[in-house]
This record gives sequence, C-alpha cells and structure tokens, in this order.
Amino acid sequence: MNKSSSSTAHCDSCGTDRNSPLMREVKTYGKWSWFLILFGISSKPTSVSFQCSKCGQIFDRLTPEELEHYV
Repeated sequence: MNKSSSSTAHCDSCGTDRNSPLMREVKTYGKWSWFLILFGISSKPTSVSFQCSKCGQIFDRLTPEELEHYV
C-alpha cells in the first residue's frame, strides 16, 4: 500500500488509481457513527481506503488532512 500522494498511488497489478472507474472507496466508521447512521443522521468516516474493484488490493488511504475535508 502506497501512502504517498494520490497522483502516484495505484494498484500494483492493475494500475487502478483514485480517479479510475474501477476504484472503490472503503469507509470505516466508529461505534457512535453507526448509532447516528441508524437514526438517519450522516456522520464522517474515521478512515477512507481506496480499493481496486478488479483485484481487491487496497492501494491508498486518505491522510488525516484529507479526511478532515472529506465530504
């Protein structure tokens, strides 16, 4: 998994990057976030990883700075 900038992070076997249609966002939520979601209240994820939908490799994650501005 490459933790460098989004322009260089890509899947090793397929070449999928953050802008590819084959990319999938995998979001992780905390316990309180799931509680809020059950009541229809939106919540920010605690982490966001990027996964290749073709081979399943997680090739990048949002940095803490990027996560603060995640919509």
